[in-house]
Amino acid sequence: MKEVLKFFERCQCLRWIDRCSNTPHIKTYSVAQHSFYTALYAMTFAYMENERLGYLAYNVPSIIQRAIIHDLEESVTGDILYPLWNRNPKFKEKLDSIRNECVDKEVFAELPDETKRFYKLLWETAKDSSLEGIMISCMDKFEIVLYAMSELELGNKAVVGLFRNAIRLIKAEFEIPSVLSVIKDIERTYIEISRDNL
Repeated sequence: MKEVLKFFERCQCLRWIDRCSNTPHIKTYSVAQHSFYTALYAMTFAYMENERLGYLAYNVPSIIQRAIIHDLEESVTGDILYPLWNRNPKFKEKLDSIRNECVDKEVFAELPDETKRFYKLLWETAKDSSLEGIMISCMDKFEIVLYAMSELELGNKAVVGLFRNAIRLIKAEFEIPSVLSVIKDIERTYIEISRDNL
């Protein structure tokens, strides 16, 4: 079981890897924090959507598992900025290849075979086109909105662009009623306040 300890130690690296490292921030913002809040928000909105729909459309345990693991490769690669890889298809293609190689050869290397296969599948499907994958993709952005709000409240004007861009992406790419309702609340209250003060 010593090998498994290496896996846990690698996962611990996520607490030191900084998110949005090209944007000044007052409080630390690690990949570990991001993954936890992404899982918590995804779980909450999935329950809300299931209640709104009146049936279990979202598999909540699967959402939690996928969300926790969705950025685990960053324990090896670090956090690579979204705007950088999103605007350059060739770079994204190469980065995806490197991420897959890291997952295949390093991230889950010490785990028993069945666990390794299961975790790799969770990672590969974390943000797929299923309802669960779409929720996690949305929460990946939503979590940034809430982090930016906390920074704005501390007086950090540098995160305004991050904040507004995440809201824009959520509104453009996702049709999850409970999420959009909360985004409307944020727009009605917080954006007006931030525009007055920034």
